[in-house]
Amino acid sequence: MGKDSVDKTQEEILEEMAKALGHTGYKLEMVLEELGRISRQLEATADTGEYNALVDAFNTLRKQALMRRDMLMIHREAVGARKHNYLDKYYPIPNKREKKPEEKG
Repeated sequence: MGKDSVDKTQEEILEEMAKALGHTGYKLEMVLEELGRISRQLEATADTGEYNALVDAFNTLRKQALMRRDMLMIHREAVGARKHNYLDKYYPIPNKREKKPEEKG
């Protein structure tokens, strides 16, 4: 195997790693957009049962966002990026939401 062949293989590996990094960032952005959509629904609903169901969906999705951000850090480290301090600003993950107490009728 010649030097050109090794260089080409390394270039292909880096290209695939960069694609994976971009894909991971995109998936995180999609989850954050969905969190924003659910947040707007939470602000607009007055029904406690609907609100609490949305809180469950929000908190489940929030866990997924945290996992995806961790995956993004792992992919970044794989391509040599060691500093992640801007990720919280660029990909802000909202705090966990709390349910409203059920109304007794």
